[in-house]
Amino acid sequence: MKNNTLAMVATISLIVGVASLIGYIDPAVCPPNVEQAFITCQQSASEHIWGFVGFTAFGLVTLVVGTISNRRRSRKSDSN
Repeated sequence: MKNNTLAMVATISLIVGVASLIGYIDPAVCPPNVEQAFITCQQSASEHIWGFVGFTAFGLVTLVVGTISNRRRSRKSDSN
């Protein structure tokens, strides 16, 4: 069995991206007047969206680069 660290990192990143949407708070349903909040609903919503985009993009890029790298490596070993 082969250890593929990039695939593990990519999978975890994709899962974290999906999990960030689970905690999404819709700013339309927040109370209109929260004065002493640590973070506003709009800020929280945008952080969740950017977290999803960032983690998902990182996971997809890592999977694609790892797949291409593994295919190149296997073609080299087949030709030798």
